[in-house]
Amino acid sequence: MKHQCVGCALAAQILPFPKPASAPSSPIATYLWVGEAHRKLADLHAAGHLPARRLVVEASRLRHQRELVAAVRDAGGEIVLDTEVAELASVGKHAGQVRGAPWALPEGAGPLGPDHFRPDASTDVIGQIARLAVSSGVTAVLSPAHHLGDPGFRDWISVDSDACLALRKALDREGGQAIPIDYPLIVPSAMLNDPSQRGLLVAMLGRLPIDHVWLRVVGLGADAGPLQMSRYLSAVAGLHNLGKPVIADHLGGLPGQAALAFGVVSGIAQGIGERERFDTGDWHKPAKPRADDAKFGRAVRVSIPGLNRTLTRAELDVLASAKNGRRICGCADRACCKHGYDSMVADPRGHAARQLFCSIARLEAVPDLRRETYFLGHDGPMAKADRTAREIKALRPDASEAARHNVDPEALMKRLADHSRTTEKMRTTLETIHETRGNDVPRARVAALRSGGGRKSATGKP
Repeated sequence: MKHQCVGCALAAQILPFPKPASAPSSPIATYLWVGEAHRKLADLHAAGHLPARRLVVEASRLRHQRELVAAVRDAGGEIVLDTEVAELASVGKHAGQVRGAPWALPEGAGPLGPDHFRPDASTDVIGQIARLAVSSGVTAVLSPAHHLGDPGFRDWISVDSDACLALRKALDREGGQAIPIDYPLIVPSAMLNDPSQRGLLVAMLGRLPIDHVWLRVVGLGADAGPLQMSRYLSAVAGLHNLGKPVIADHLGGLPGQAALAFGVVSGIAQGIGERERFDTGDWHKPAKPRADDAKFGRAVRVSIPGLNRTLTRAELDVLASAKNGRRICGCADRACCKHGYDSMVADPRGHAARQLFCSIARLEAVPDLRRETYFLGHDGPMAKADRTAREIKALRPDASEAARHNVDPEALMKRLADHSRTTEKMRTTLETIHETRGNDVPRARVAALRSGGGRKSATGKP
């Protein structure tokens, strides 16, 4: 009888230890509102410096954004059409830029009202939206929805629900069967935070033929405080029962990154230097007449790397006059700003765009269950913002430089000291939430990239 060596027998029974599976890292949906910066964004995209694969275009500006829209769509990107009906139904907004939307009423006719969204309305707003969505080749369309806190009309939720159903039928009729509808939920924070009202919203949304939910909360943005963020993270988790991806709309800066890191949203939607906060303070009262000598547009603001705050060029130059001011306030990423501070202030939109996409890419590379730890860790965005805020509040700007730029240095430094305290409190609040949540908390559903779109026009252009 042939005997086998005991050692050989044991060796034969040893199985290789399985390699641990890599932790999943879900993609983050980053939607870029094109807005006023379409020319700059088009230049960045053409130069390969704008890795945007999801754009949001406004109906009133679509004709000016064709080149960028076509380039992103042809590269397999996603184009979402904003109907702007919320603004067109606003007393204070309907006569502004949004009046360029095809379904805006004639000048002087006032804002759109509930009756304009009926399927049988003579204005055929729903039909016009469907036809533009199909002819322009967009990938998805935001349902015509309104601010649910509108004091002038309290039942937009019923009108908007019916309008969403009507839009689905209109898209199918016009050949846009493949174009999904996303729903923009525009709500006051009190409504979102109230469990009973939030439950009614979830029930309504659950009955609609929608793909994603876009959450736009009044008074919330890049400057959100710790209590706002705590309530927001808790409330948004209550939308997960829908089983739909949730997009944090008009939520920029650290609050947007925090919502992503904590897994309560599937993606964010913001502009470059705009649409980082949502307010309706001027929506429900007539717009003030513009003075003949009034300047158009907003003052360009510059984003300080890691600070979660923007300043005017004059304010930034005053800070830079302090000892170590240029180093602390300037961009140290030479791949972003080759000459540091000088490059940053010379191209603030390009700097902001590159920093946005780099910050999302870094977070996206982290496995899902480690994103909170990364965000709050020593080298993460939250800790860096806290340190940067402390450094900046300690600067001592040159008084003569402040006078030359007509900047009150005491008022500026007080704002920055207040910002530092808020950032510290935000960090403490988020660390407490992280410690009490655990890692088994459900996360928002992934928003997959949707490429393609509806039928293009005869010219092949949107």
